[in-house]
Parts: sequence; C-alpha cells; structure tokens
Amino acid sequence: VIKRGGENLITASEKIEHIIEEYKRTRFPEGLSVTITGDQSDETRNTLNDLIATVILGFIFVVIVLMFFMGTTDAIFVGLSVPLSSFLAFVLIYVLGAFIPDLKFTLNTVVMFAFLLALGIVVDDAIVVIENTHRIFHEEHLSIKDAAKKAAGEVFAPVLSGTLVNIAPFFPLMF
Repeated sequence: VIKRGGENLITASEKIEHIIEEYKRTRFPEGLSVTITGDQSDETRNTLNDLIATVILGFIFVVIVLMFFMGTTDAIFVGLSVPLSSFLAFVLIYVLGAFIPDLKFTLNTVVMFAFLLALGIVVDDAIVVIENTHRIFHEEHLSIKDAAKKAAGEVFAPVLSGTLVNIAPFFPLMF
C-alpha cells in the first residue's frame, strides 16, 4: 500500500490495521501471520505530537516573557490573541476544505509549522498595537477604548503588510 499525495497517512494506516484485524477474524486462514513493514505512521504521529507540544510550549513561554516586559494584563491580552487567531485559522481551513475540495486544505506538518510561525507574527502584531495604544493613551489622554481604536488604525497598514510578507511564501503551497 502506498500513500497518495494529499491524503492522511495516519488515517490510512489506522484503516489498514483495522482491515487486517477484520480479515484475520473472517477471511485469513488460522495461524497466518501478517507483518506490516515500512509503516511511517508512528513516526508521523510522533512528529505531529512533538510539533503540537512545541506550539503549546512556545505559547506558554511567550506569555511568560511578555509578563516580564509588558506586565500581566498586556501579556494576557497578547496571549488571548494567539488562541483566537488559531481558532479562526482552523475555521478557515475547514471552510475552504469543505467548499473547495480540489485545494485539499488539510492539517499537516507544513500547516503546523505555519501555525508556529504565525504564533510569532500574531504576538509581534499584538505587541505593536498594545504599545501604540499605551503611547496614545498617555500622550493624548484619550479613554483606553478611543486610544485602542486610534492605535489600531494607525498601525493597521504596517501590521497588515508585515503579516502578508511573512505568509506570502506559504501561498504557493496551496496549489
């Protein structure tokens, strides 16, 4: 059995193991030994689990470092931006996969590495907005809500262009 490109190796491996167990009970002769060789699903599963653990640990370390430099409240706001952005990205992957099946949007190692990169981008962007909010709040003596609106408006174009530059290399991977 050879994995097709764009298909889920782990799911395919689990289905194959299930089929073999079913055939052992119903079709294969007694005493037949079936050996699976070249199974890469365990290595893929371990790599994916390590990557997920890295994302979680990275998130925790980022929040801890931000607490030292920005204070607890700002660190929590920045920290909340990461899971919210990740949730929106998962929703986008699901929607694109459901409505454009030819593009095959799936959660694979490349996507997980992109999430790891996005963790840094989201944190950088959140820091820029929060620092600009503090500057406007203290210089112009606006309410925090008005300062946040003005700060986000001021840095929208640079933050958006910086983010687009960082994600542009991943765009060809869609095709």
